[in-house]
Order: sequence, then structure tokens, then C-alpha cells
Amino acid sequence: MGKGKTKDRTLRLIQIEHLLYQNRTGLKIKDLARICNVSTRQIYRDLNDLESRLHIPFWEKGSIRGIEENYFLPPIQFTLPEALNIFLAARLMLNYAHRYDPNVASTFMKLDSIVPPSLREQIQRTLDWMQKLPTNEKHLSILATLTEAWVSRHRVKIVYQSLGEEKATGRIIEPYFIEPAAVGHSSYIFAYCHRAKALRTFKIERIDAIETTSEPYTIPSDFDANELLGSSWGVVVEDEVKAIRLRIADPELARIMAETVWHPSQVLEKQSDGSVIMSLKVTDTVEFRSWILGWGESIEVLEPAELRQNIIETAKAMLDVYHKE
Repeated sequence: MGKGKTKDRTLRLIQIEHLLYQNRTGLKIKDLARICNVSTRQIYRDLNDLESRLHIPFWEKGSIRGIEENYFLPPIQFTLPEALNIFLAARLMLNYAHRYDPNVASTFMKLDSIVPPSLREQIQRTLDWMQKLPTNEKHLSILATLTEAWVSRHRVKIVYQSLGEEKATGRIIEPYFIEPAAVGHSSYIFAYCHRAKALRTFKIERIDAIETTSEPYTIPSDFDANELLGSSWGVVVEDEVKAIRLRIADPELARIMAETVWHPSQVLEKQSDGSVIMSLKVTDTVEFRSWILGWGESIEVLEPAELRQNIIETAKAMLDVYHKE
């Protein structure tokens, strides 16, 4: 067996161990195979090796496998690249929220104990900077309650101030997924709303009050947040997916576009005149239009016609504002 295949299998064995440890009610062999992207026969071989060589105590019930309750994972250790990923993720959360979060601080402090001194110094500087940021205790409490309800699968009662409503209203929701959004520096919850009788997106910062109920719920098996967000430009997912074509004439901006993956669907085509055409398949949302407008005259919308017209009207309205002076 080649070195690369041995490394892949080692990672898969670790993945199987963690999957079964996290799902104490067990997982079906076919589900393990699907998640690990291998055959069911390979999963059986992997489980046999984990049991015989690493002495991990499995139980089985038909096609379901699980780990015995008295088994505990050894202390987790991170490689330097893994530690750096956590550091960068926590930095992103810090820069998008611009407020002190004791949970982010705790993440940094735990990370501080397992990284080399040079990175430890950067972590300490980040912790020192965080201490200067304001704290929003109400937001932290609401987010903690929402997270607990999501993990334990219990419905919550919320008092929510929608953007288009004058007063906050009460509703019962079933949390499906929590997603941060760089645009707006906010977090959102995808949840089934009993008032709307449909899946809705709620901005967590607009939740005025929250209470966990004793009523359990189940997230539909066909719900996949990654698929839901796959065509969105941010967190708005209700709009229609459209084929977008943008023209970028500025050479420097064309280079920025080429070195950045703005969306998985993007395709760049260099033109004979030096410009670049960017093609996308995304939802036409306020977030996306704001991104286009943020580049000013450097980006021209070619298609669809309704998006081009919307940008034209917005540009004229902006000009009118400045002409009032």
C-alpha cells in the first residue's frame, strides 16, 4: 500500500472513531460508508482493525455499530496547521463581531497551551485586545440558549423584531442550523417557524427574548445547510437562483477576482480587450447587489437585465443624493 493511501486510511480510522463517539446511539454501516466515501466492505474492515488493534469496544445491532458507553477518547492534540486553523477561525469570529465573547477567549486560552511560543505570543496579543472590546451579555445569553436548544432538539419561544415590522412578535421555532455572515457582522438561525409554517431565516441580533420549551422536535433528514446555502450570496436563501454575468475592465480588480473564490459557481473568462467576464449562479439578493455596488464603476452587470436595471437605478439615486449639496 502506498504512503498516501496509508495516510488516508489513518485519517479515516480517526474519523470513524470520532463519528461513533459523537453518535452514542450508533450509525448504520451504509451511513459510515457514505460519510467516509468508501464501500461498506471497507468500513467493516476498518471497524475490525479499530477493534482488534486499537481495542476500541464496539457494540452492534443489525447493521448499526456504536461505541460502548465506558469508552473515552484520549486527550486531543493538534498539529501546528490544525492549531493555526482554529486560530484563524477564532480571529474571523472576533473581527466579524467586534465584541468580547468569553467563549472565543476560552478557545484562545486553550489553544495557547498547545502551540509553539511564537504563535502563543500572537494569541496573547489577541486576548489582550479582546479585553478592550464591549460585551453584549444579552446577546451572549440568547445565543447560548439558542445553541443549547439546537443541540438538545427542543423548540424555543422567541420574541422577534422583523425588519419590516414595527413591533416585536412572539413565535415558536425549531432551530435547524446556525450560520455566521460576514456581511452585516451577524449570525443567523435557519429554523422551522410555527407561525409561518415554513423554514425561515432569523437574525439572532433581532431576537429580543428567548425561552426553551420542553417540546422536542426532529430536523428533517433531507435538510442540508450546505446545500441550502450553496447558491446563496450570504444567508438569504429564499430568492430564485439566476445566471449572472459581470464585466470587469480594471486589470487590478480582474486579478483580485482571479485569486479569490467568491462563490463556488464562479467562472472567469479573459477577453481579447483585457477585460474579464465573471459568470455566477447565485440568488439575486441585497447582499449580492451591495457587493457589486461596492466595486463602483469597476464592475458592470451584463446579465440579467433586471439586475442591470436595478444597479443603474441605484447609481442614479446615489447621484441624486450628492447633487442635493
